[in-house]
Amino acid sequence: MKRILIAFAFILVVGLSLGAGPLFAHHGRGNAYDTDQELEIRGVVTEVSWRNPHITIFLESTDGETWAIEHSNISQLARLGYGRNSLRVGTEVTARFNPGTDGNKIGLCQGFILPDGTEIFLRSRLPDSQARGARGLRPGEVVD
Repeated sequence: MKRILIAFAFILVVGLSLGAGPLFAHHGRGNAYDTDQELEIRGVVTEVSWRNPHITIFLESTDGETWAIEHSNISQLARLGYGRNSLRVGTEVTARFNPGTDGNKIGLCQGFILPDGTEIFLRSRLPDSQARGARGLRPGEVVD
């Protein structure tokens, strides 16, 4: 009986350990982005990584730096009408984003402005039920 209990405890610990990875895999944005600051950078889209948990758009700025701009997950963006081809490699854009807090060239997308002035991927247009993290509010702005 003692061996059965030990085996059961071992299987339980291993099972819980295997399940812990996915639990910690998805992270909050926490202090990764400075939501009190918003940058606007012009550049060219070099890659669109349309994958969960968050899409990432890579942008080469006019000064030659590469930025990784993160947005929401695929299903949220699809519900807003965006898809894999909403922003294509080679497109010149102006990116608005909250920069990373650690000095790396990363950002939390607030929106992109296309050459014709069209704004896409606006975080402020996410419905409250889908909003997580920075909502695209300007410093000091209050939502009623």
